[in-house]
Amino acid sequence: MKVSVLSSLRLYKIFIYIGIPFGFLQGQVLPEMPHEWIETCVPKTDKTITVCSNGCMFLNSQLQQAIQAATPGTTIFLEQGVDYTGPYDLPEKSGEGWIVIRTAIDDNLLPAVNERINPETAPVLAKILAKPGLSAIKTKPRAHHYYFFGIEIAATDFSWNVVEIGNGEKNIDDLPHDITFDRVYLHGHKIKGSRRGIAMNGRRIAVVNSWLSDFKEVGFDSQAICAWNGKTFKVVNNYLEGAGENVMFGGAKPSITDLLCSDIEVRQNHFYKPLSWRVGDPSYEGTHWSIKNLFELKNADRVWIQGNVFENNWSDAQTGFAILFTPRTEAGSCPWITVQNVTFEQNIIRHTGSGFNISGRDGNYSITHTNRILIKNNLIEDLNGDIWGGSGRTLQVLNGVHHLTVDHNTFINPLGGTFVNADGPNYPNENFIYLNNITSNGDYGLHGSGKGTGNPALNFYFPGAEFHHNVLTDGKASNGGTVANYPEGNYFPGPIENIGFQDFKLGIGGDYQLLQGSSFSGTGSDGLDIGADIEGLNLATAGVLSGLNLVCDAQTSNIDQDMINSEGSELIPRPNPGRNSVFIPHSPKQQTSVLIMNMEGKIIDAAKMSKVMDGFEIDTSSLEVGTYFIRIQTDRRVNTYKWIKID
Repeated sequence: MKVSVLSSLRLYKIFIYIGIPFGFLQGQVLPEMPHEWIETCVPKTDKTITVCSNGCMFLNSQLQQAIQAATPGTTIFLEQGVDYTGPYDLPEKSGEGWIVIRTAIDDNLLPAVNERINPETAPVLAKILAKPGLSAIKTKPRAHHYYFFGIEIAATDFSWNVVEIGNGEKNIDDLPHDITFDRVYLHGHKIKGSRRGIAMNGRRIAVVNSWLSDFKEVGFDSQAICAWNGKTFKVVNNYLEGAGENVMFGGAKPSITDLLCSDIEVRQNHFYKPLSWRVGDPSYEGTHWSIKNLFELKNADRVWIQGNVFENNWSDAQTGFAILFTPRTEAGSCPWITVQNVTFEQNIIRHTGSGFNISGRDGNYSITHTNRILIKNNLIEDLNGDIWGGSGRTLQVLNGVHHLTVDHNTFINPLGGTFVNADGPNYPNENFIYLNNITSNGDYGLHGSGKGTGNPALNFYFPGAEFHHNVLTDGKASNGGTVANYPEGNYFPGPIENIGFQDFKLGIGGDYQLLQGSSFSGTGSDGLDIGADIEGLNLATAGVLSGLNLVCDAQTSNIDQDMINSEGSELIPRPNPGRNSVFIPHSPKQQTSVLIMNMEGKIIDAAKMSKVMDGFEIDTSSLEVGTYFIRIQTDRRVNTYKWIKID
């Protein structure tokens, strides 16, 4: 897949339009953005292969043969409503054209371009299924340019990886690459669960406009998407459901030495854990899945996380943090692993026990500190340890995080424990900036292990930090939330609901834009309102719940819709199998053309064709015994049939 200049321009427009400034805060190094972007609009193809119950190039039992026969620039049409049981291997092909695998239905039965699929579409889709414990789709080394579109991929029982991209390749050039899932309904088993939706270990792998659900396991981590041995990923406009971590990068030892999962775009997704998974909830369904967090980076570089909604996270197998940036070197076997250059902006986090957990090191194993993290223009609401479990910590910073900037956020946490919690006395957090935020003081405010609240903790764990232009609400002398305990230039207005929001609504589902005339309107260090830019945040997340993300200008499909018309039985070649000739009936009222091709799709000129009164007759006497394709195009549709010559 080519790096898209157009995508980069779109991203630039997004930055400008929603008012995110480029540049640096004084004295601070901000994260690098991804260096490579993926274009995911439907690719053009000029050849077709049909797979169906009869009258097609391949029978439904021959999908693997169809994939083997496809050349770059081919669309493989699968029959509507049919189950294709894998695992199916994606082999390496010569050339860079795409092979599209999709359901053979009109585009108007699928979500439109830029719209997310949902389970209601399932009845009209072809289904690629995984056998118990196996995958539906797997890749061979260097497999590339496969595009799955308008299809269901599912587990029939518990599966480890419903889709498995990569197989322990040790050289980056051997990784599968350029594989996209667009408008795919991908799910684990409803009752038994499945460990992982997509093991995404390749290069330039994208999941867009899709629905991934029921990835859950008892006693082990499970994810909708996980990658640990690849680079350049795009996860945009999806519904993502996973019990362990909905999405995670890292978490296992990469087989490629010195590899960091890099150039990652995660935007406008709905991260969600159903409350039916929560023990004690009225909707609880009775299986205690292992619940951890909504999003985690354990091995990552140059990550853009923007415009997502993260929803429902509680204390279970972990302590209730929604977002984790915590490098893991796999017990020191990969000491190069770190988390760095992360931009987390314009996201909404709601209904969680705690917010962010950021660790600078993996114990004594790390050689590089977590570095250059920007948390900007985000909203957290209903952060409540009493309801969701855990300590109610908005931001936890451990063991030496360098160049962490927390700017213009609104954190609603009146019943929480801390708004910043620090530990790891051997590793100070260098170049920490915390400014222009609205946050609840909670029980202990900014707290450092062994150092108490406010300035002592700040000076010890964050030496030289910039900490100003913050509105610290719910503070009182008994919890250290007063002006005397913090640096100059911060504000202590009392209860959070009284600071001038449009509509606080008890901190759940409110409108947190500041009223005109609020004491904190236009008083940020940059002249903007303190807190998140709620207008820009609402714009960035406007399509997340509905599943609309305006990116592609092209139509839903680049295939003539007549090509996927299932009618046309009157055109079936006969006899089939045949010997020295084959006849194709046709109506004189239609314009019709006929081609005969070999298995590679190459036109065979040696087959002489004659037009007769009621059809076409092809002289096949010069052809060798074998299998051929006959392509019949009328003014209404295109049909392709497999024809066999016998001795």
